[in-house]
Amino acid sequence: MPNLISLLCPSRGRPKKLARLIKSITTTATIPSRIEILIYVDDDDPEKFEYILSHKNLILDPLISKLKNIDLLVDQPFRTPILNNILSDRAQGNILMITNDDQIFRDKNWDIRIDEEARKFPDNIYCMWFNDGRYQEKICTFPILSREWVDTIGYIEPFLFEHFNCDLWTWQIGKMIDRLHYIPDILVEHLHPDTGKAEQDETTMRNLKGRRPEIDKLIFAKSERYRVLDASILQEKINADKN
Repeated sequence: MPNLISLLCPSRGRPKKLARLIKSITTTATIPSRIEILIYVDDDDPEKFEYILSHKNLILDPLISKLKNIDLLVDQPFRTPILNNILSDRAQGNILMITNDDQIFRDKNWDIRIDEEARKFPDNIYCMWFNDGRYQEKICTFPILSREWVDTIGYIEPFLFEHFNCDLWTWQIGKMIDRLHYIPDILVEHLHPDTGKAEQDETTMRNLKGRRPEIDKLIFAKSERYRVLDASILQEKINADKN
C-alpha cells in the first residue's frame, strides 16, 4: 500500500505562487491520488478572497482533482510553527512534508522517491529532505518526517520560535540520532530572494519585522537541552523497535 503524503503549507499574500506550487506538486507526482495539500491562510490576509476563489478553481481543475485532498483553512493569524502544527494535526498522511508557497517541484516521481527512501527505515523514524537549490545537503530545509517522528515528540515544528530556525532544530535532532537522509536527485526549488530568483515581497518583509531572525537565533542558542531531550525520546523509540 503506497504511503499517504501530506504537504503542509501556510501562505500569506501569495495566492498565485501557491497555485503554481500546487500545480507543480500535481504534475510531478506519480500517484497524485495519495497526496493531500493542507493550506493555512490568515483571516486578515488582504488576499484572503483571492485564496478562496483560487481554491475553488483549483479543485475543479481536472488535474488537481486527482489529489486525495486539497484543504484550505482560513483562521486567525499565528506564528508559522503554530500554523504548521495546526495543519499537522489535521493531516491524514503517515508522511508529512513542510512546504512553502515560493517553492516549485521540478522533478517527476518525487513521491516514489519518498517511498523508496522511507523503506530504508523500518522503524519509521527519519528526517529526509530534497534538494532545494539553496542549502542542498547542508540542512534539512522543508523536512519530510514520518508520522511516528511527529507523534513521538508531539510536534512537527517547535513552538518556541516566531518563524526561523525550525528546520535547523529538526536537523540537529536528526543528527543526534543519526536519522538524517538527504535526497539529492529531486529538486524542489526554493525561489527565495537570497538566491536572486525572486524579489522581496510584503510577506518576506513581514517575516523580518521586529528583529525576528535575531530573536529566534537567541532562543535557539538557549534551548539545546530541549533538543537533546527530544532526541533521547526518539532514540528510545528506535531502541524499543529493535527489541
